[in-house]
Amino acid sequence: MWIRFVLVPGLTDAVSNVDAVAQVVAGLSTVERVEVLPFHRLGAGKYAALGLPFPLADTTPPTPELLYRVRDQFRGYGLTVY
Repeated sequence: MWIRFVLVPGLTDAVSNVDAVAQVVAGLSTVERVEVLPFHRLGAGKYAALGLPFPLADTTPPTPELLYRVRDQFRGYGLTVY
């Protein structure tokens, strides 16, 4: 099984949140890898086309340092991370 964790600064990046997710995932015997997916704004145009406000318009993509920290947290639980 592959686990995908979407990293959204200010929403899913708290150290305690990442640790809690990593702990649960590490307890699953069928996990082959964890993919940390950085937040992006590619969906903003679709919201605009639908006339809807983009709820994460003020959210910036994660920095390389934040990506490294989160991936390292998952690795700390013995998980293979991409």
